[in-house]
Amino acid sequence: MEATPGREHQHGGDEEDDVTTTPEARKSFNESLEELRADVIRLGALTTESIAAATQSLLDADLAAAEQVIEHDDLVDNLYHFTEDRCFLMLARQQPLASDLRAVVTILRICHELERSADLMVNVAKATRRLWPHPLDPKVRGIIDEMGIQAANQTRLAMDAFADGDGSRAAALADMDNAMDDLSKSLFRHILSWGNSDEGTIQQAVQLALVARHYERVADHAVTIAERVQFMVTGLHPGADNADDIFA
Repeated sequence: MEATPGREHQHGGDEEDDVTTTPEARKSFNESLEELRADVIRLGALTTESIAAATQSLLDADLAAAEQVIEHDDLVDNLYHFTEDRCFLMLARQQPLASDLRAVVTILRICHELERSADLMVNVAKATRRLWPHPLDPKVRGIIDEMGIQAANQTRLAMDAFADGDGSRAAALADMDNAMDDLSKSLFRHILSWGNSDEGTIQQAVQLALVARHYERVADHAVTIAERVQFMVTGLHPGADNADDIFA
């Protein structure tokens, strides 16, 4: 991703005060922005790790691995809050406009989406506890494995688009989301095929339905990240009327 250009003025007339116009201030701002970008990319990596680990703990009925996913979430939360605080300080002290402002606002939103995805994987890890010790049947295992891969791939692609400032790659995420929807439908159809079952089987079906929803929401968060990347790159909100966008 190229270095963020200098502050742009939205309107003609008298020039506004700009704390990032001097070479020293510009260098300091760019360095701070690059540090923020690095933290967000790290947050994305931690979240992707959580997706893989939570999925594997569920597939293996591994309670120890599930606990590790839950404990790992503290790292995500700490980095999320640290990055968020630094964004607020930049907005308050340096008051960026145009492309700089889009970058900081995008980072704030992406951090939120990643933190929510990691929380959803904590929920999947907790489902491992609730389903234990009942094994998953082969059909369920196969679908959940695919859902975990799909969620991780979408999150990784969204973060690659952010890291590279690639709006075209980000735009591809919306089409990928259909794959997750199809997997979720397959899982629901299989659960419904169980018909009348005992209470234990019904409880298992409820937990699996919730797990499917968690993966769907992770995919949705990845799409939102991609949309924010498109906004960061172009100044336009995908699918919206952007005629009066204050960030353009």
